[in-house]
Amino acid sequence: MSGSVAGSLTRILLVVAAVAVGGSWWLISGIEQQIEPIQLVWFLLAAIATERLAIRQPGGQPVPTSLAVIGAAAILGASPLIVALIAASAWLVGRLVGREPLDLSGIVGRVAGAWALTGFASLGVLALPVVWEGSGADVSASLPVGAAIAVSLAIVVGLPAVEVFVRTGGRWHVPLRRAREAIMATRLVGPAVAATAGLGALVNPVLGIWTLPTMLIPLLAARVGLERLFVADRAYEQTIRAMSRLPEQMVTGPQGSISDDHGVRVGELAAEVAHELGLSEQDTIDVVRAAHLHELGRLKLEAGEPATQRELATAGGRAIRMVSARLERVAQIVEAHGDLTGPAALRDDLRQQVRIVAACCEIDRYAPDPIEPAQLDEVVVRLVRDVGDLDVVSALTRVLRRQRVAVH
Repeated sequence: MSGSVAGSLTRILLVVAAVAVGGSWWLISGIEQQIEPIQLVWFLLAAIATERLAIRQPGGQPVPTSLAVIGAAAILGASPLIVALIAASAWLVGRLVGREPLDLSGIVGRVAGAWALTGFASLGVLALPVVWEGSGADVSASLPVGAAIAVSLAIVVGLPAVEVFVRTGGRWHVPLRRAREAIMATRLVGPAVAATAGLGALVNPVLGIWTLPTMLIPLLAARVGLERLFVADRAYEQTIRAMSRLPEQMVTGPQGSISDDHGVRVGELAAEVAHELGLSEQDTIDVVRAAHLHELGRLKLEAGEPATQRELATAGGRAIRMVSARLERVAQIVEAHGDLTGPAALRDDLRQQVRIVAACCEIDRYAPDPIEPAQLDEVVVRLVRDVGDLDVVSALTRVLRRQRVAVH
């Protein structure tokens, strides 16, 4: 089954599952909508206002803060139709304001997710029919505990897990590990959004129109703090990407020339192969960084006689260590890829990463158009002989064949 077909089938199955879960709202007795019609207008406006304030954590996918408003509506017992309408309106207005394309899969995914949240809230009430109540001199508030817990789990655990299955389309061999890593990558954002959803559900009957600023304050605080971390992390990766272009711009003469964007292409291909093999997120990051920087050793060698691949790799490792202590493992991968029979390349914790970099470099160097069948067959024979890791070669071949299908 091709990757595109598997991805489409995965999306369809997830939408069907979301519809089924949301349908439980009508089947479970005791669900009472606690939102007045006029309050629904405020929820709609709140969702629209927060749609463009996505929170991003380094290494994780952006989480729309409108999910807090949608989750609060689900906790308060709003029907799937109403919650789906709120989600669809927020998504549509957000896209129009941002002048972003209106894709069908995007709005279907948002509506299906909101629809499913109401079902999770209903199932939470069924599993834990406990209502927390508090009162003061003139006001009182209540919160369905089961619904709040279920919606929080759906936001913190379910959302990143579903995004992994949609993104991978069933291609990666260890989706559960990927789901766990995605949950960890949003471990700060998810709980913040879930807690704000519970807060909104709790204070809405009391504050009414003032519920929106009450929810916005903690969300904006979380967004400002995490956005700084995200920007710093992105700048770090962009620096590594820029460094990958230094050898092709500065190296001439005996050390040979490097084609434009060689490091970038090798890095992108290495990421796909690492995902195909099911490497952990951190191992994948290290592989991609090593792929970007694997030619950096050419800058350390003086002009003269051409250097061997081992000498270039060793010089590259030294150069990377001078950049940052955070890149020690990356330096080890770069050093080892120059000698695949050396002790470093045979270490269990480096063996596969080293061969991914070596194989992707070979592909880009010796096959100008690797998705062309004749070139692919020829370079695969070369990789089996020189790289020797059949798992890596097979994964690389599958990635290139999917790219050929996507192009044609």
